[in-house]
Amino acid sequence: MKLLESTSIRNLRLDNRIVLLATHLGYCEEDGVVTDRLISFYRERARHRPGLIVVGGCYTEHRGSSGPTMIGISRDEHIEGLSKLTEAIHSFDVPVAAQLYHAGRYVHSILLGEQAVSASEVPCRLTRETSRALTVDEIHETTANFGKAAARARRAGFDSVEIIGSAGYIINQFLAKATNKREDEYGGSLENRARFALEVVKSERRAVGKDYPIMYRISGADFVPEGNTLEDNKILAPWLVEAGVDCLDVTGGWHETKIPQITMDVPRGHYADLAEGLAEVVDVPVVACNRINSPTVAERILARGKAQLIGMSRAFLADHEVIEKIRSGEGNQIRPCIGCNQGCLDMVFLLQPVICAINPQAGYEDTRHLGPRGNGKIAVIGAGPAGLETSRILSMRGFKVTLYEQEKRPGGLLNLAARIPGRGEFAAYVTHMWHEMKRLGVDLRLNTKADVDTIAGQSYDRVVSALGTIATAPQIEGTELSHVTTARDAVASIPKTPGHVSVIGGNSTGCFAAILLSSYADSVQLFESGNRIGTDLGRTTRWVILKSLQDRGVKIHTDTSISQITSEYVQIDTPEDLTLIEAETVVVSAEPLPNTRFAEQAEERGLSVDVVGSAAGSKGLLAIVHSAFNYANNLKLD
Repeated sequence: MKLLESTSIRNLRLDNRIVLLATHLGYCEEDGVVTDRLISFYRERARHRPGLIVVGGCYTEHRGSSGPTMIGISRDEHIEGLSKLTEAIHSFDVPVAAQLYHAGRYVHSILLGEQAVSASEVPCRLTRETSRALTVDEIHETTANFGKAAARARRAGFDSVEIIGSAGYIINQFLAKATNKREDEYGGSLENRARFALEVVKSERRAVGKDYPIMYRISGADFVPEGNTLEDNKILAPWLVEAGVDCLDVTGGWHETKIPQITMDVPRGHYADLAEGLAEVVDVPVVACNRINSPTVAERILARGKAQLIGMSRAFLADHEVIEKIRSGEGNQIRPCIGCNQGCLDMVFLLQPVICAINPQAGYEDTRHLGPRGNGKIAVIGAGPAGLETSRILSMRGFKVTLYEQEKRPGGLLNLAARIPGRGEFAAYVTHMWHEMKRLGVDLRLNTKADVDTIAGQSYDRVVSALGTIATAPQIEGTELSHVTTARDAVASIPKTPGHVSVIGGNSTGCFAAILLSSYADSVQLFESGNRIGTDLGRTTRWVILKSLQDRGVKIHTDTSISQITSEYVQIDTPEDLTLIEAETVVVSAEPLPNTRFAEQAEERGLSVDVVGSAAGSKGLLAIVHSAFNYANNLKLD
């Protein structure tokens, strides 16, 4: 495999072509000091030997930090902790780079303690604040601080540094007309707007010497109005190389772009063309990244002969052994990142430590070790995400597990979610877990409904109910009519001629049903009694779902309550008026209820049953999988 071939960045040798990209984790202390948690995270990934690990972002000065738990490299006091981190990674003969970071206007003033800075005074859509423009003297100070940070990185044992000139951070803010309104030598033409970026590169080159590798993470295209295009960056890239850059790490656009970059709806490897475009104009290695979560996609990109390296980030959150599984020929066992963002990017925006929805041990390397070996027969009822994770961990611990599922395939509601346009990656997780059940020897009994009598006669040492939730209907007159269905049923079995559709309930399930039905219906209208829809979706996914609804022509009504459903209409009553909306199909999406029926029936028979996942009240994939892991990992049989 080309992925496993060695290569180099300047004089730095990489044993393979996979780069673990810089990933904000939020594990540091408030002054940017490296913690044991951060070291343990990277040690576990270095153990499996990717070609290069990039750590970051590491803020180069106080004004550049966008959060209290970012990695600091702005003071000499940071070097001790950073040195411990590089020693841990080097113990596995893996090279490591420090990503040098400055947020510019992408920081809230309340976190910074002062007004954020940028190229110009331009309101920020992300923070909803307006930055102040750096003076020329402050620009020189900032570029000098990049150089000082690079020198600290070298002293701390890093093998390279990477400048972050992507995602809309301060270097982008100077490069793009959208945020650079200056009339001095740092504004105007592309050459002037690039002056700051080139001065940063030159400052670092002076600080580290001619032989030390410098990488640069670049937005292949900004995807914002008045941002730089790929053609602009084809002009910029050779300037960067001439100034001292040895490798370009090419990503997509800014955080505030309205074009999805790393969410589930982005096809795998979709933005590799940006890296390949820049590779045409430079003679240094180029890293392709964004939504590359499988060796097949990575190999296909490398085979085209333009990008030399593959960057992955969340793939290493979902499975820290990803490179080892590729090396050992077990690539089909990789737990794939599904781009759900629930544990990673959503947590970043909540200022919480990054974890992973489908890998409960990511970020808990020191505290969530696999439990002790067990012995006994356990029945798990329901092969949704909770039942699958429970069975996986119990089997790994040595228990003999029988997993019952009344449907013809495992996955539960994830199978329905995967039917929604742009949500197909859920199926990849289900397929992976299905393979895991087979690999681990779980007795998976599909098309088998487990009743209490059957289970009671099998002499199991423990019975676990993972039956999820039951769909409910809102308290509206007419929900019993034949043309009324639940969102779950509508997705599972799309009406043959839906006609004009009214979806009542703007939670995630209602939104998903509206998106799917918009491909088949004459029209779709979505009604929500609250003032916002999709409030149970994560911040970094919700806007994508809202955009999809808008693009598909779904008409959204908030602060609107349906008072009655008739055979032809849904009725809206307000103090001022009565409105009838034509509806040949009505879809209802109310808050589901935990499915506790099996446990209640078992209790009546004197059979003890443990309940896990959403049946026990957990909500959302992350909470369901993590709670199932904790249950299964801590289970002890008397």
